[in-house]
Amino acid sequence: MKGIFFCCLITLCMASCKSAKESVSLTGVKWVAESLNGKEIKFKESESGVFVTFEANEKKVFGRAGCNRFFGAYEQDETQLTFSGMGATKMACPDMDIETTFFKMLEDTKSFVIKNNKLTLKDDNNVIAVFKAEKEKSKKE
Repeated sequence: MKGIFFCCLITLCMASCKSAKESVSLTGVKWVAESLNGKEIKFKESESGVFVTFEANEKKVFGRAGCNRFFGAYEQDETQLTFSGMGATKMACPDMDIETTFFKMLEDTKSFVIKNNKLTLKDDNNVIAVFKAEKEKSKKE
């Protein structure tokens, strides 16, 4: 009887450790880009930034791709993830190469992993973007 209790206790502890590490959800989080295609993102203008937010109810995605804002839809099935119906504002900026890379990454995304407050997007074989969770402040940011 003590052996069964001990095994159950160990299993419960292991499960709670795993869930604590993976407690961040895809939705309701502002995901700030750290890298695209293995390269750290560096902007010429300090007010530029890349982030994405997923809205669960209507499967909408929105954010900023550098200086332009974007919006669209997403489909998620467990670890599979795809984007569709993407649109964006059309301002010219010094960092258009980053935006071009970002939109190509959205097209190529096939799956994702969330671990240690990091969202990793992958194409068929490779990591194509890494984002870090940031507490969402406002949808109009």
